[in-house]
Amino acid sequence: KLSVQERSKALDDLHCVGEELKETPEMIEVSLAEFDQILRERNEPIYNLATSQNRSYVEDPSFRLRFLRANLHDVHKSVNQMIGFLSRKEKYFGRDKVARDVTLDDLDEDDIELLLSGLYHIQDGTDRSGRVVVCFLSHMFGRSTVESCIRVNYFIFFNILSQMPSVQTKGFVLCYYDLSTPM
Repeated sequence: KLSVQERSKALDDLHCVGEELKETPEMIEVSLAEFDQILRERNEPIYNLATSQNRSYVEDPSFRLRFLRANLHDVHKSVNQMIGFLSRKEKYFGRDKVARDVTLDDLDEDDIELLLSGLYHIQDGTDRSGRVVVCFLSHMFGRSTVESCIRVNYFIFFNILSQMPSVQTKGFVLCYYDLSTPM
């Protein structure tokens, strides 16, 4: 049986409500320094590839802050997430695109069709907690490859959503609408 405090915390977790990270310039500076130190110590091949292609891209503080904020400045989790991100980027977009932003030109014809299909809709405004609301419509499931869905998801989440400071600090709400069954 849960205590009142445990129940309240569980409900907050369920509804994605919690304390917002109070980020300070000192916290950012310390986290970025530790981030850099961990990367130097780990000697990750995908990170080495990225730095050889475009060092300024992967060392850009705004790029690294996306991972730090997503993990509430847990630096080890943030580094692991960035390494995974770069690895998946190589897998789905190619080795030559690891250290640069993915653009519309990097999407193939099927990806563009999916992107323009209305699969995602970013609502104007936010929920009560200040989070961006994204509607995901299922009508294109089964018409696109998994790889195409992943590339489009990547493009939307990294090029659009994660650019928003509120998404970096508060996350976003994803509403899934199953359009395959009548209402």
